[in-house]
Amino acid sequence: MEREKILHILTSLKRFSLKGLIVVAFSSIVCFMFFKGILNLLLKTVHIKVYYFTFPEVFFSSVELAIYGGVFFSLPVLIILTWHEFKGFVKLKASEGWLFVVFSIVLFYTGSLFCYFIVLRSGVTFLLGYEGDVLKAMISVEKFIKFSSAMIFAFGITFEVPVILIALNKMGIVKVRTLTKTRRFAILFITIASAIITPTPDVYNMMLLAVPTYILYEISIIIMKIGEKRRKNVY
Repeated sequence: MEREKILHILTSLKRFSLKGLIVVAFSSIVCFMFFKGILNLLLKTVHIKVYYFTFPEVFFSSVELAIYGGVFFSLPVLIILTWHEFKGFVKLKASEGWLFVVFSIVLFYTGSLFCYFIVLRSGVTFLLGYEGDVLKAMISVEKFIKFSSAMIFAFGITFEVPVILIALNKMGIVKVRTLTKTRRFAILFITIASAIITPTPDVYNMMLLAVPTYILYEISIIIMKIGEKRRKNVY
């Protein structure tokens, strides 16, 4: 039975990988065609100019941004594929599963847009504050794409905290009592993680990630408490 289950998981993983790769590849090709437009959108929010210092840099940067964009815009399809291929291995009703899918998509894009409109601009402004008459910033297009993409994805993934915690709770791995007791350690972990993820050493930008993450952590606990009470009433 265990061998059959492992083979089933590997088969599902293979199907997911193949379908996901096709979706990301198609999305990346479309993003490559609109490379300048996507780059302008990123530059528009931070109000800076970028430069290239080698001849191949523009091409490789456009490919890199196309891949990041491909993954970013393919995410809803990838999450739906994940549920479709692996729903047989989790003890969730169809309605609960689709609820997880919807909230995963919404929370990821909420975190990404929060970073795009607020954090990215704030972080770049802070870092450029060291400019002066003698010191001027000439930011490489490649470095800017890596920096902004990493930030946007980091915030998108961080905002998935409720989905991850509730899923672990549904599987019986994490209990509400454990999360409540370890709240102090959670605050410490969130603070350290926020300090690492945010690009600037100032408290303001760090709190832009830490505060929403902690609020989402507390919301997760409330939702899990409601869920556990309902399960107790059923049994």
